[in-house]
Amino acid sequence: MNKFWTRIFLIAAAILLLLFFSNDFGLINIQQTTVVTAIGIDRSEEEGKIDVSAQIAMPEGKKASSVLVQGAETVGEAIAEFNAKTGWYPTLVHCKLVLIGAEATGEDVFSSLDYFLRSEFVEDSCLVAVCEKTAAETLQADSPIGELTSTAIAKVLSSQAQKTGQVSVCNLRDFAKGYFSVSESGFLPLVSIKKEAEEASSGKDSSQSGSDSQSGGSSSQSGGGGQGSSDVFDASQTVLFYRGKRTETLDADETLAFNLADTDTDLAYGDVSVYENGNKVTYNLKIKIGKKAQKLKIEDGVPVFTFQIRAKAQITDADRSADIVEIAKTAIVPERVLRAAEEKFKAELDGIMEKTRSSGCDLFRMKQKLYRSRPKDFETYKDGLLTNARVLYDIRFDTLR
Repeated sequence: MNKFWTRIFLIAAAILLLLFFSNDFGLINIQQTTVVTAIGIDRSEEEGKIDVSAQIAMPEGKKASSVLVQGAETVGEAIAEFNAKTGWYPTLVHCKLVLIGAEATGEDVFSSLDYFLRSEFVEDSCLVAVCEKTAAETLQADSPIGELTSTAIAKVLSSQAQKTGQVSVCNLRDFAKGYFSVSESGFLPLVSIKKEAEEASSGKDSSQSGSDSQSGGSSSQSGGGGQGSSDVFDASQTVLFYRGKRTETLDADETLAFNLADTDTDLAYGDVSVYENGNKVTYNLKIKIGKKAQKLKIEDGVPVFTFQIRAKAQITDADRSADIVEIAKTAIVPERVLRAAEEKFKAELDGIMEKTRSSGCDLFRMKQKLYRSRPKDFETYKDGLLTNARVLYDIRFDTLR
């Protein structure tokens, strides 16, 4: 009897293997899958709908492509339609970047981003950014060093870029934490496309880029990513959000100040100008943050928010000639330059705070700090906290030596 059941088991196993490899179960053939490296979300021309683009790395050595589905109700619907329109089954396991088009940020972006939070395949460390134009256009830009466009953008948004203070990097997890917190606020880097040089092929046949378009207009493919070597990406500006909607934008100097005061940035470079003998001189400083803290207190019924920052600086360059003695003492920064750096830092933070007041974006999480430190006072002060708080700056720059 045991031999009989053993034969039955082996026959059943053989049949199952045959069905598996013949795809009779309707399982996805690995040769027909696509690796999605980035997803782009834009507002559709159809009211209440979205356009979803994907940059995909094709199997069997084929070139990367950008695929667009227009007029989708949800991101999930668009992902499913990718298969119907292209014959490839998209997998999001390798999706490390989500881009949101500028026009799509006028509505609550989490109506689309929640798809990635629900997905068991997309990691919550996936980078998220806003595009200066459309996400579809950005994903079809040409990387200057032959990489996938999504890879080139991800490098601009890397943790190394964050440490220099030039970019305010944000991932899906951190953006969601801010959105669902009592502050209901967050930020994302703004990705813009900069022309590295005029394209030598600017007069090429315009029909070439649309030669792969599919009929029906609901889906199109193009070979973006590393074919023109003419585009570079900039993410030196930062977009502020309140309740999932775009409110304000920090410029490059404000982005640097924000990172030095609040994020993981600990070493950065910045310019400061002083007048010497009646002439304006600009120094480029290497800035190393030793301590950064933010404190919220209630004093005599008034919220008081204090920035505490300690930093050391070193001169790396100046826009005037210097004698050999001054060059040799470059690690010793004159007092006038240090004080000017402190004032500039304060002025930039002042500008940021004004933008948070006017937009409602609690960028520095003041409401969270109040809720955690004084929960009994939260209801009393929360509504007017941004506008009523008195802001103090305890900023001190010292010379490196």
